Amino acid sequence: MTHTPTLPLSVGAAATRTGLNHAENEDRHRILDASHLGVAALQKGSIYAVCDGVSTVPLGRYAAEVTCARIDGFFEHIDAPRVETLVQMVSETDWELRAHGRGQAACTLSMLWLAYGTATVLHVGDSQVYRVRHGAAERITKTHRGGRALGAYVGMGPNVADVLQVWQEPLFVGDLFLLVTDGVTEVVAVDELLDTWWAFGGSPQRAAGAIIAEVNERGGKDDATALVVDLLALESDPDDESTFDGRTEFRHTRED
Repeated sequence: MTHTPTLPLSVGAAATRTGLNHAENEDRHRILDASHLGVAALQKGSIYAVCDGVSTVPLGRYAAEVTCARIDGFFEHIDAPRVETLVQMVSETDWELRAHGRGQAACTLSMLWLAYGTATVLHVGDSQVYRVRHGAAERITKTHRGGRALGAYVGMGPNVADVLQVWQEPLFVGDLFLLVTDGVTEVVAVDELLDTWWAFGGSPQRAAGAIIAEVNERGGKDDATALVVDLLALESDPDDESTFDGRTEFRHTRED
């Protein structure tokens, strides 16, 4: 029997706050899924992203806003979206930031595209994406740092294409994804992120809000954004056993 790729049904929610050391929040995020009628009608999947404007340059917030604006137009202008198109979009965004920001605009990007039975992550910077499957958390993204300095970012120049991390794997019903900026990971461990998810009944909105409330309680100095994505359904071939229904017993998985 031939398997026909289908689009997943996912729900995402985000919460954000301004760090104690910042006058304004330079984080930005995007949720483009079935909650937007236009996105749902296009049948090209769902995109979730977090961008963290680099605070050591004058136009960090601008860079995050431009990057998110580019993401907004992805579905509308692409007939058949592919991962190569997303990679090109990152390079074009980098060029735009350098052209208009004159070297003063930079941000991180962690983006999740769910479509056709596959999860695709594009990442540059020090925000993180975690996938939770069978109750165990796996950090998908690597940290681009050179010592204490940010080692890669959108706005760095053509070399961004060389350092951009691209990750793809099949989806399973019950997968959970956490996209968080470094303002979260600096004060909240991944185990605690998952504890929050379970404590709030598997609600993305409540879990995201609780994560940011915890960052606030601990006096986080940096801007912090948490975006929680829950995969609810994925149609598959009746003979395909590659999906599981619901999550298994939770267990902690610590990073190295």
